[in-house]
Amino acid sequence: ATARVLAKVIEPMGFDLILGGKQGIDYDSAQTGSALAELLGFAQALIAVGLEIGSEEGKLTIQRRVEGGDEVVDVTMPAVITCEKGLNEPRYASLPGIMKAKKKEIKKYTLSDVGLSAEEVGEAGSNTRIVRYQPLPGRPECRMLSGEPADMAKELVRSLRQDSKVV
Repeated sequence: ATARVLAKVIEPMGFDLILGGKQGIDYDSAQTGSALAELLGFAQALIAVGLEIGSEEGKLTIQRRVEGGDEVVDVTMPAVITCEKGLNEPRYASLPGIMKAKKKEIKKYTLSDVGLSAEEVGEAGSNTRIVRYQPLPGRPECRMLSGEPADMAKELVRSLRQDSKVV
C-alpha cells in the first residue's frame, strides 16, 4: 500500500533514479522498494553497498553484499535502488542550507490528488498481512567433545551428518 501511494506521486514527476533505504522501521519487511519498482515498471537493485554511474549513458553498476561475497550487477535506468548502511559518507548540512530547507514548501497530497481510494491504502490496501509474531526456536544444548583429536573429529563428522544433518 505504501509503494502504491509513492508510485502515484512519483510517476508524473518522471524520475530516472529513485534511491531508498533498505527497509523501514514499521514492520521491517523491506518490501517497499521492490514493490515501487514493480509498480513503476523500473529496474531494481536492492541492498546496494556500492553505486557507480556506468560508462554508457543510463547505466548504473551496483555492488550488493550477498551471502558468501559481493555481487556486481549492471542496471539500466530508470531504476529503484535500495541502499544499505555505509553506501555513502554523509555530510553535515551547512547553516545556510538548513535555513533554506526550512523555507522550502513541503507539498502534501490527498488520496484524491493521486487518484487513490481509502480501500487502496493502509491496511485495507495492503497485499500482505502479519499473521503472528513468534520467538525464534531455542538453540539446542551445546555438546562438548573430549578425547583424542582423531576420535573427536570422527564424532564431529558423525554428529553433523546424522544428528544435525548439515553434512
